[in-house]
Amino acid sequence: MLDKFLKLYGKDRPAFDSVEEMLKSVDLYNDTQYTLEELLLNAGLSRLLIDELITITMRINYGQNVSISGLAGGVSLAGAQGGLWAVVGGNWQLADGLIRHTNASLSLNHKVLSVTAVGDRYMLGSEGGTTTCDAVVIATSLDESKIIFTPSVKILERQMQHTYTTFVRGLLNSDYFGSTNEDIPELVATMEDPAIPFSSISVLKEYNTTDKAYKVFSRAPLSDELLGRLFSTYRSTIRIDWAAYPHYTAPEKFSPYVLDGNHLYYINTFESAASAIETAAVSAQNVARLLLSRLSEGGLRTATPKGVSEPRSE
Repeated sequence: MLDKFLKLYGKDRPAFDSVEEMLKSVDLYNDTQYTLEELLLNAGLSRLLIDELITITMRINYGQNVSISGLAGGVSLAGAQGGLWAVVGGNWQLADGLIRHTNASLSLNHKVLSVTAVGDRYMLGSEGGTTTCDAVVIATSLDESKIIFTPSVKILERQMQHTYTTFVRGLLNSDYFGSTNEDIPELVATMEDPAIPFSSISVLKEYNTTDKAYKVFSRAPLSDELLGRLFSTYRSTIRIDWAAYPHYTAPEKFSPYVLDGNHLYYINTFESAASAIETAAVSAQNVARLLLSRLSEGGLRTATPKGVSEPRSE
């Protein structure tokens, strides 16, 4: 599966009008139409291996189980293998470096409130003012977005999977796990059991043997009472609720890349196939090619901001 996915990268790839067309070009579309469980059983994997190893990987990476669609499951399994890398200082520097490389203007802290078609152009309304431009590329999920589109756009209904991340500084309660602190591993992964209130617990940093920082993933918020049972002691907690990725249900369907027949593009429709920084890059690359291939001979005009503060030069 990964070798097929890698074929989506490269300078010589054509621009695809739909996610279905793109996936079919590398023989991956079928993997979005069946569950991971169906594909693994068909491949001859044992029930025990699926339940005790693959399921816990799905719970950690996507907060779901092997009922996830096959391609998303394959991407999740890829993230559980060795050979992964990260940028020192944070992967956010990938996007930051691309913006700097293109010398693009960047308006931070200007939440977009509306996108209005005005003739063959668009007016973006934000907390900082308005900007008129020739093309708009949506690079965020619209499933829970409050952006107002005029005229309205239609996307397929898609439920997002909320992941609740709780950062705790303290020490796990060995009695809760029926073990000793020395025997509790740095990663506690779980099987699909409604009686288990969390998906995983991992050690982020160890200050000393009785003081550690943990990251807890769960499908629902963790109450103080539950944290009091999970941890023998803790002194600081940070809770984050985020719509991390779609709730995958095979067979998957996809919203269009072009939402209005003009130049309103939607990168995150690809998330219905799989959600990761690599899949976002593949989809963004395709949208860039699609935009360029559909431009008129006049090309893009310069965006005209009104009331939007200009980025500071460094």
